[in-house]
Amino acid sequence: MVSKLYPHIPPMTMWRAWEYAAYKHYNLTEPVLDIGCGDGQFFRLVWPEIRDVIGVDIEPGVVKAAKETGFYRDVYIIPAHDMPFAPGSFASVFANCSLEHMDHLPEVLECIARVLHSGGTFLLSVATDKFLEWASLPLLISCVGVPERAVFLQDEYISFHHLVNPLSPQKWVGQLESAGFEVLEYMPILPELNGRIFLFIDNLWHVKLGMKEIGGFLEEYFATLPNFPIAFGEIMHGLLNAEKIWQIGCGAVFYVRKT
Repeated sequence: MVSKLYPHIPPMTMWRAWEYAAYKHYNLTEPVLDIGCGDGQFFRLVWPEIRDVIGVDIEPGVVKAAKETGFYRDVYIIPAHDMPFAPGSFASVFANCSLEHMDHLPEVLECIARVLHSGGTFLLSVATDKFLEWASLPLLISCVGVPERAVFLQDEYISFHHLVNPLSPQKWVGQLESAGFEVLEYMPILPELNGRIFLFIDNLWHVKLGMKEIGGFLEEYFATLPNFPIAFGEIMHGLLNAEKIWQIGCGAVFYVRKT
């Protein structure tokens, strides 16, 4: 399913496939607020039946794309810590892989709690501290004797993602509880083997080669392979079979309720 959105971008397929599998366990009660909505295509893939949803993002280009889908009741260009909605405006809030990139995290979470109904639910995915700890490409570069290049690559990767909140699951729980949420469920995604391979591919994908990223060249090449999405799906199934520790991941999904 996810490969339909990103047929020739393996790191996006990997990460989104884990999120998609986790989200299918949950329903969102309308009206829904989608924070960091992007172009809206992933939300529509997961919950095509939802009609009353509002999106928020700070990127004008993706907000324009989200509006053009006709899927959202409205989409706002506004920081998540400065949302103008009235208290209790939404029954559910969704944040797909966005909070780890946001400055002012406590204010963002407090604002989310404010706009939720009493007892409303908040479903979110985030990166954890393992997102940096398991980064394999800088480790490889360091091992071949170029540690300064490894540090540069890691810093560039963090900057590209604007990764400001790669918190441990325990610290994510603390942040959520401080904002007035009760954590109902926690689900790790991309455990160590899958996480390390994802991070290697994603880090390599964003390495600059001239005026383009390496991923740009790879995507063009993968697009010439007619069976690439199916073949990569088989690779992902193989990685699942090889995994042995599922209790911690470089990502996490939380399902919480406003207390």
